[in-house]
Amino acid sequence: MTRSDRRPRRRLDPAQRRTAILDAARAAFAHAPYDAVSVAAIAAAADSSEALVHRYFATKAALYLAVAQEGIDELISRQVAADAALAGSTPRLRLATSIEVYLDVIATSPSGWSAPLRPQEGSAGVTELRAQARDRYVGLLHVLLGLTPAEPQDHALHGYLGFLDAACLSWVTAGCPVGQRRALVDMAVAALAGALDAAGVRPGLRTEPD
Repeated sequence: MTRSDRRPRRRLDPAQRRTAILDAARAAFAHAPYDAVSVAAIAAAADSSEALVHRYFATKAALYLAVAQEGIDELISRQVAADAALAGSTPRLRLATSIEVYLDVIATSPSGWSAPLRPQEGSAGVTELRAQARDRYVGLLHVLLGLTPAEPQDHALHGYLGFLDAACLSWVTAGCPVGQRRALVDMAVAALAGALDAAGVRPGLRTEPD
């Protein structure tokens, strides 16, 4: 595509250029749903051309997938780090802290986070990516709660993650009110505690946090 402006572009090496494109895409998808974001807008924000963006990411869906993968990896990394700082604390406090980190991430990117959960938004690739991330989360919950993979408790863990996302989507729709965060955390912890109770597993989630 021929450029409509003649402003000189910054000369970046391939790694820097890819990072600039990802940064621009992350900001765009954080504030608007998938269908409302254009490659042209991302290219302009990254001081690139659409052709240059497509040199690194063949399609908008591929770019969106890269942003989503990066976001999931960063979120899990932050949650693991937060949990490591709570070594020796109660399972309830560790789970509540993990949820707080999740809410922090959602509040900074409500549109980007919620897009794949809304009908006809996002891409099939990101939906699959979220499914894979859910399996990773179940593994983290095993560690956090001192559990080993087994049925029916793993059904409870998957169900908890479904509840958490549904509750968070409702919270996003309400505008992410800060005053509702504590109640949201308590509801999510209680939901998992109740599900695990029904499965005959009691990892200490009903005790008060430190």
